[in-house]
Amino acid sequence: MNLTISDLNENQRHAVEWDEGSLLVLAGPGSGKTAVLTLRIANLISNTPQESHRILGLTFTVKAANEMQNRLRNLLGEDSRRIQLRTFHSFCTDILRQHGSQLNFRPDFEVITNDMDRIAILKELNDRGQAEVDDPESSLKQIDTMFRHGITPPELPKYFGGKQNDQCRTLQNIFTSYTKWLAKENQLDFGSMLYFTRKLLERVPRIARQVRTVYRYVCVDEFQDTNLAQYRVLRLLCPETASNLFVVADDHQIIFQWNGANPKRLKELKSDYSPKIVQLPENYRCPAKVVEMANRLIAHNSDRIETKKISIAQRDNPGNVKLKSFGDFNEEVNGLISEISLVPKNRRETCLVIARSNKLLVQVKNDMISAGVEAEIVSKSQDFSSPPIQVMYYAMKLANAPESRTLLNKLCVATGLVDGEMLSAEDVLAQAEVEGVVPLRAFFSQIAERNTLKPIAAQGVALLCDSLDYMSFAREAISVFDALNQTGEVGEAFPDYGYDKGSWERISKEIHHMHGDNLSLHSFLQEMDLSPKAKTLPKDCVRLQTVHTAKGIESENVFIIGLVEDQFPTYLSIRNGDSAIQEERRNCFVAVTRSSKNLYLSYSRLYFDWSKEPSRFLGEMGLIRN
Repeated sequence: MNLTISDLNENQRHAVEWDEGSLLVLAGPGSGKTAVLTLRIANLISNTPQESHRILGLTFTVKAANEMQNRLRNLLGEDSRRIQLRTFHSFCTDILRQHGSQLNFRPDFEVITNDMDRIAILKELNDRGQAEVDDPESSLKQIDTMFRHGITPPELPKYFGGKQNDQCRTLQNIFTSYTKWLAKENQLDFGSMLYFTRKLLERVPRIARQVRTVYRYVCVDEFQDTNLAQYRVLRLLCPETASNLFVVADDHQIIFQWNGANPKRLKELKSDYSPKIVQLPENYRCPAKVVEMANRLIAHNSDRIETKKISIAQRDNPGNVKLKSFGDFNEEVNGLISEISLVPKNRRETCLVIARSNKLLVQVKNDMISAGVEAEIVSKSQDFSSPPIQVMYYAMKLANAPESRTLLNKLCVATGLVDGEMLSAEDVLAQAEVEGVVPLRAFFSQIAERNTLKPIAAQGVALLCDSLDYMSFAREAISVFDALNQTGEVGEAFPDYGYDKGSWERISKEIHHMHGDNLSLHSFLQEMDLSPKAKTLPKDCVRLQTVHTAKGIESENVFIIGLVEDQFPTYLSIRNGDSAIQEERRNCFVAVTRSSKNLYLSYSRLYFDWSKEPSRFLGEMGLIRN
């Protein structure tokens, strides 16, 4: 149900009706912040019917952007076209599509989503003598650190000691060579999108002024997750202290410090903009017991905004909180399965199991399946894993980037996994050269001789090579693969095909819903690459997630396992001291506040033959005596 302004409480209404200048909305879990942000945008549009400016909304997940876009479409109809809701990365691709020629990018740039492809670039730079890359994996981590923190090569020396000049110069050369390669090959990875957007807006001020003219109001969701690179782009969009910047944040949910998020960012925001502050302490999601536990827990953190109000439960349901202890982890998992077995099968989608790391979830999944309980680890992947969908997708990407040897190699490998026959990229290239055609056309010529994929060949030539009717090609290819997938003697022939097909259809629909049906192939591919390929799970399947992937989710029945020292908080956080423990405490805060009805907590005395003590967080929540 869509809320209206009349449904809001006083604090929410104050935020929604905010007019000019900067505003920081401090919002706790379940406080209706998405509704507030959505209605704020709708209110701006409704109050400026004759204006041509647009509203820019920046979120951190594609899912959040799509949900908000749908709400606004229901509220505003055609007027919702004045709204641009994007993730930071998607917004940067828009800017670079329009203006990237200033940095020698063409609009049809390819998005690199796989770290192995990025490592291959570093190896190629080393082989060509363009950069000294002794350890590509380590160099890639250093490049990503520079991307996350917005560090440019000239700024790098201040991060190295005086005796590390050689290491500094080597990294400067690697980073410069890597970004030059991307521009030359018309490719972008996630970090470089922010890097090149910042570079563009700084180098060409007229473009920055144009963007600011188009987007007079900027709204940012989940600001606490912003890394320094994202914040520097935001500062270029809103350079003035009096900018119309509307920010929603929760300092209790800063859990992505590994990605550059930091409590300092909210302090920078307050220093740079001196925003007015509206607080949303009301919690409409969690039962009263959970709210009380979460408040007691987070009160132990010193690195938080002292003036922030504690959460206030708004639900009549007091909630059901259960804590169980076990001798070892095997017993803990069996106890978890017993609890979940009480939930009817057609309601298992309401069950969310959270652990600090995937290691515990792997055993939980295996034991649940052995006990006849469907379960799946929900993870975020940027790539498709099923060979049939890979064949379809790589063919489309090769149509967009005809000379890409990397894409041709991937397409040939996926083809071999579908029909069991090897296909050589060298043979395809040789045929293309002899016949004077692009490699994709030669590829379709070769698979036309293979029984399994023969139906794809004619459609590929007609719909991709001749007309770039990529959506018709996708429909025809999926029809062929549906039939192939049913030929397995037991179940599906291709594991994960159903999941990938579901993701493809869902994301395709969302992209066209947001951008329209006349979307170019390169824009479609870029948006598809930016979208996580989460599995679509049935109603009888229990969701297993780490804390980080569960952020932003709510569920009726939440089960948090492994609440012991060295697991939650982790061994590394204990070793690294107070700052790391405070982030672990925020992780626990996020985990418990996912519950909208029942919360089940458990721990064991023994994990993988290692003796463990109960987590300090259980004591801080008032559940045990430390």
